[in-house]
Amino acid sequence: MAISQKARNAMLLGSLCSVSYLAVYIARNILGAVTPKMTSAGFSLEYIGQVSAVYLIAYACGQLINGYVGDRIKPKYMIPMGLLLAGIANFVFVGLASQPGIALVAYGWTGFSLSMIYGPMTKVVAESIEPIYATRCSIGYTFASFFGSPTAGILATFLTWQATFGVSSIVLIIMSVVCFTFFSVFEKKGIVKYVAQAKGPGAAKKNYKQLLERHIVKFALVAVITGIIRTSLVSFLSTYYFEYLSYSESEAASIFSVSTLVICFTTFIAIFIYERLKRNMHICILIFFSVSALFFGILYFVTEPVLNIAIIILAIMASNASATILWSVYCVSMRDTGMVS
Repeated sequence: MAISQKARNAMLLGSLCSVSYLAVYIARNILGAVTPKMTSAGFSLEYIGQVSAVYLIAYACGQLINGYVGDRIKPKYMIPMGLLLAGIANFVFVGLASQPGIALVAYGWTGFSLSMIYGPMTKVVAESIEPIYATRCSIGYTFASFFGSPTAGILATFLTWQATFGVSSIVLIIMSVVCFTFFSVFEKKGIVKYVAQAKGPGAAKKNYKQLLERHIVKFALVAVITGIIRTSLVSFLSTYYFEYLSYSESEAASIFSVSTLVICFTTFIAIFIYERLKRNMHICILIFFSVSALFFGILYFVTEPVLNIAIIILAIMASNASATILWSVYCVSMRDTGMVS
């Protein structure tokens, strides 16, 4: 059966967003993946913890600022700029990692730059593609975000920590050029549209009361909880295997890669359950968080390494299932508000 033009457009835009977001999440997970090698090179866990904290604070503040800006600037400018700045900042961090003051600023710059990607990306997908295809595209780059962790782990297994950062930086800079080029082409072909910037009866109107009516506070809390687990726990999963479960550097990196590879399939499991529960976002999130809390509770009593790893993977997967519903279903449903980003 022939694929419709709308489906083709969705595949093209979704593929570009997925590959771009994979680059983002490789960069986001690099520090956690290389932490064992950095500690062996003489960097303390306290210092790496400070670097991570600065990154997360800058990323969080950037989400607020760039979410607002992202509804007013074309994604073809904002997304490539974020990728480019993050790539440059990574290079600066590696070169000056032994100088804490400058290194912290550089990695904070990385966090702020990477926060320029998701909001505008979801905005352009939600406004350019019909809802059914928009959700599928969002599932694609949500999967890509999960897949970034094992990719970072694989790089960290075979490369030095400096080379791992270097590869990530090069990928970000290349994707910056690719994104700008393809977004420009997609605009000319009419694949990319901007509903929020349209004029007349079909234009989206910014009514901030709609955000409250659509449970923005509840879903913001979901974002906070799942974000803590994805950015802090997953980022230091390799260190957890190295320090707490006493695996070697290479073993920890390899186990991290396998663990996060399993975790990335959460996207499809979450959507499967979502469909079976009659697309009820609220019930799905309640179930996923309950299961996650249960496994995290059990984890406290289990110290046998293999079983411990299996339980922590299940706990993270359940939390990530909630994140999947948030990012792949809820956010793209905001199309008509003009405030997706």
